[in-house]
Amino acid sequence: MNQIWKPTEPKSDKLILIRDNCIYKGNPVREELNKIKVNTQDIEKLKNVYSIPFRYIKRIENQQNSKQIKIYFGSDSEEEIKLENETQKNEIFNLLKQELPNLNYRSELPNIFKYTKPQIFGILIATGIFIWAMYFAVEISKGYNYEIVGGGRLGINGMVLLIAKLGIPKLIIGYIIIVGIAVFSLMRRLKTRSDIEILER
Repeated sequence: MNQIWKPTEPKSDKLILIRDNCIYKGNPVREELNKIKVNTQDIEKLKNVYSIPFRYIKRIENQQNSKQIKIYFGSDSEEEIKLENETQKNEIFNLLKQELPNLNYRSELPNIFKYTKPQIFGILIATGIFIWAMYFAVEISKGYNYEIVGGGRLGINGMVLLIAKLGIPKLIIGYIIIVGIAVFSLMRRLKTRSDIEILER
């Protein structure tokens, strides 16, 4: 089935067209957009319009309450169809589901760890550096003297030592700020966790 959408929301793609076993998406200039119909020829030649043939698609994700459909294709490529209108987004996904019967459908709630992995790793790395730097800072406060040896680029040990030389109070304040930001980001990320509809080979 051939179908065209021209979303009007500011952060949505201005053109989504499904036709001839291909998805076209993009943001052509208004004069061109107004002329485009479902059977318009040579769409590939328009500026700011991108096509993804069905045969290249490996996976499609449609997450509830998100503002995009993610399409994974080729060897390691990803494209997003941006849509602020949830009804239109589901309509497009359902049409793709119908037009790509060779893709297997499932719905799942993302694993908490996988969904928040960047934020969790950020907190763990910040904590590890803090403990390491705090050890140096405590030793320095006892009168021990540490020096960065060797030229060239500063290694991780040297960077931690530089941080330690800020002193214990500044180190604690810096750690609290960084982890506070990471925890806030983690909480925001968890609030967006919702069911994802998936089409996959």
